[in-house]
Amino acid sequence: MFGFLKKPSPEEMVKKWKRELRKEDRGLDTQLRAIDLQEKKTIRMIKERVKAGDKTSAKTLAKEIVNSRRAKERIYVAKATMNSVSMQLQSNLAMAKVAGNLAKSTDIMKMMNDLVKLPELNKVMMAMGSEMTKAGIMEEMISDVFDRDEDLEEEAEIEVEKIMDEILTSGPRVSSNPLETPAEPVKVNEKEDEELYSRLNALKTG
Repeated sequence: MFGFLKKPSPEEMVKKWKRELRKEDRGLDTQLRAIDLQEKKTIRMIKERVKAGDKTSAKTLAKEIVNSRRAKERIYVAKATMNSVSMQLQSNLAMAKVAGNLAKSTDIMKMMNDLVKLPELNKVMMAMGSEMTKAGIMEEMISDVFDRDEDLEEEAEIEVEKIMDEILTSGPRVSSNPLETPAEPVKVNEKEDEELYSRLNALKTG
């Protein structure tokens, strides 16, 4: 009658954690696709702003590209880290079959503390870390604080200029001279125009 109180075996715990890691990995893939789609849309809007002679708004939008690429970089690092955690768990399980229990791992602890810094993974990794602590794999999580962007404004401005050069030198030439008359009038979609200015205001006040 007390069967429900039975402690999960090392195999069951590792299987559960690996399943959760795979689920979060798929979630990050979905986020990457969404970021890529938004980035393409933003690049198109930047080109339209430059063509219309509004380079100030174009550079402000370019900051979105800077932020999205930094976000993608953090996600790729997180995906690689989760894969490493999964492999470490499998290795730990192999040793547990001899020792009878999962061994403490400083590598897993370090990687889990890195993963909780990503807002998208914080809650799941904190819960998983708590379970690993109870299982004896690691000590309590030492950090649940999100990483903040502390880059200097000058560095961000350099990235913006690189992105502007990248966008303006790829594909058909887009004139940045407001005095030049475009070959065709710029078609403005009212819905996109509202979205553009709401995003610009958010970036300026953010």
